[in-house]
Amino acid sequence: MNKLMESEKSDIELMDKIRQGDMTAFGLLYARYADLIYRHILVRVNSSFDADDIFQSFFLNLWEKRDSIQINTSVKGYLLTWLKNFILNSIREEQIRTKYHTQGQENWTEAHDYTWTQIVATDLDEKLKKVVAQFPPRLQTIYLLSREENLTIKEIAERLSLSEQTVKNQLTEALRRLRTESGKKNFIFFI
Repeated sequence: MNKLMESEKSDIELMDKIRQGDMTAFGLLYARYADLIYRHILVRVNSSFDADDIFQSFFLNLWEKRDSIQINTSVKGYLLTWLKNFILNSIREEQIRTKYHTQGQENWTEAHDYTWTQIVATDLDEKLKKVVAQFPPRLQTIYLLSREENLTIKEIAERLSLSEQTVKNQLTEALRRLRTESGKKNFIFFI
């Protein structure tokens, strides 16, 4: 029992020296508790890769916050309690990081796809308008009424005082010309 009290006393003395910036005391504390700390981390995270990261971060954090550490009883108990909280915080931070990384990737992919689609659509629309602008006036009018105003063949025929068959023939001719032009201009669009 006397040896345990002596060990606790020397641990508290080490912590006092560590608070004062004594690297040698920190090295002694590290040597004394490194195996125990690592085993506790490994049991909780089940990954040696993650355990290594947490282990290094724990001791780095211990050194960085040495000024604010106040231990009056068991250094071992204090370190293990702090370790438990440190592990929980590390896991929580990783979960948050993973969540936002995943969301960021999805958002970036969606934004990238949307942007690309917009660029292609705008380009195709411009090329389509140039081809349609070269149509004879009546063919151009029938095509625009059909595609831009979404009128039916019957509605176009009534508006222009033409037969429905004439409107059908004109639309067929417009689509044939668009397909022909699309092959020449090396662009693809769906009509």
